[in-house]
Amino acid sequence: MMAGIGEATIESVQELQPLREAIASCIEQLGEQDQFIIDALNSEMISLQELGERLGVTKTHAWRLRNVAYERLQLILSQHPIIRERLGFDDETDNSGF
Repeated sequence: MMAGIGEATIESVQELQPLREAIASCIEQLGEQDQFIIDALNSEMISLQELGERLGVTKTHAWRLRNVAYERLQLILSQHPIIRERLGFDDETDNSGF
């Protein structure tokens, strides 16, 4: 669906399904701890303090682990063809701005 300048694009559930599946596939490629961290923060909406308690680490260490998990996910996402197409990376060789 194309939107005019300044208009928001509204996509149907069917249009978003391939993107959702691609993201889920990328998350599944992460290690167990990274998957746990991303799920806990995004699905359960827990704080870094609570994440640290669940992992048995300090809040600061939980913050570092969160950053590493998201960096790993970002790398995997940047290599997925559906994500690349969606973000316009198809013809680009440099995706450092991802």
